[in-house]
Amino acid sequence: MNDTSNSLMRLRVLVIEDSWNVANRIASILEAAGATVLGPVPSVERALEVIRSETVNLALVDMNLREAFADDVITELVNRKIPYIIVTAYEMLPTNADTYAAAVVRKPVDADELVALVARFVAG
Repeated sequence: MNDTSNSLMRLRVLVIEDSWNVANRIASILEAAGATVLGPVPSVERALEVIRSETVNLALVDMNLREAFADDVITELVNRKIPYIIVTAYEMLPTNADTYAAAVVRKPVDADELVALVARFVAG
């Protein structure tokens, strides 16, 4: 991974992912780049709790969580005007959640690609 430490400083990113390995990899990538990671959280219920109680600048959302699709999370993010990036293994999403997404990233996640994408978001 390129030297990207501190490129995401002061950015609070909520990671919503039910696969422990994927969630920890994404969190590690973002933390190495200077972001503050909220979570990772594995469920719709927990994601909604964090969104409603914390300052979230950006969310990374896996659409297919164990108990449900993350559509309720997407609705809450849109209503609160919190930008989000969908992280998925789907070629085509089974919902229209990408309508307002800042981007869609395919799994497996490439560290440099993810940091560059989030850094572009930060830059505006």
